[in-house]
Amino acid sequence: MLGVYFSCIGPAAAYRLTEWGARLLYRLLPAFRERSEAHCRAALGSELRPADVAPIAEQAFVHRLWNLTDLLLADRLLHRTTFRSYGGQVPEPQRSEMLAAQQRRQPALLVSAYFGPFDLLPVFLGYNGIRAAVVYLPHANSAFDAHRRRIRALSGCELVPFDRAPQRLPQILAAGGTVAMIADHHAERRGTQTTFLGLPTQIARSVGLLAWRFNADVVVAGIRRMNEEFRFVIEVTDVIKHHEWAESPDPVAFVVERYLRGLEALVRRDPTQYLWGYARWGESLAESLTRQPEAQSTAAGH
Repeated sequence: MLGVYFSCIGPAAAYRLTEWGARLLYRLLPAFRERSEAHCRAALGSELRPADVAPIAEQAFVHRLWNLTDLLLADRLLHRTTFRSYGGQVPEPQRSEMLAAQQRRQPALLVSAYFGPFDLLPVFLGYNGIRAAVVYLPHANSAFDAHRRRIRALSGCELVPFDRAPQRLPQILAAGGTVAMIADHHAERRGTQTTFLGLPTQIARSVGLLAWRFNADVVVAGIRRMNEEFRFVIEVTDVIKHHEWAESPDPVAFVVERYLRGLEALVRRDPTQYLWGYARWGESLAESLTRQPEAQSTAAGH
């Protein structure tokens, strides 16, 4: 019913309505607000004025709820003949290179982050002719999850549930296919020690291991919302060809570090579109940054 209502009032009004609700909800969630600001301040404090932190963290929450608006509008607006008018074209030369790689069965991994309207990236990939298997984490709300999966699969991309990824992804890459996934998670109990936006984190080695095992190219990309009129832009921040790490003493670490730097560049282009409120660097660091102002300065290198 909400989707029908949004379709009737149009994108501009739908986004304004969602924004109003998001800002109200954000003010009613003090713990989430404090965590969002603490993360943003610690990661980008040296690049921002202190007064910029709170507005960026709040706008990031608005963008997160706008993702729901995107999904509800996409059903009516996004089609194979319309996606270019909404900014869904993968930029050149990366689009042509990815299509050529598909034709010669060159395995590829497309990695992104919880940035912008990431739910729409699979739709745009398929409409660009890029056949990808997309890893997804099912939502707890089964009705919303069913809607989101249907929208994500509009252009023909295969959706791979997270728990099936260890079995399915090797099959796809071995056949010369393309896999897309969100790859900026903190791996609390396993992974390699590194940093993300200057803060310590543990990152799973899965992307690096898959790239190394299957000689896969790695494309670092994201989708950014341009305004409140259902307009987007796909940005590619790095392409790691498989021959670039072939002679590295630790190919897995090379790939992991390189793609993380690409994701950092994506976030820095527009920090209002990154989800600062989730425990990107782990619960313990999130609690420390939120509780202890002096820890923020230490973590940010001030």
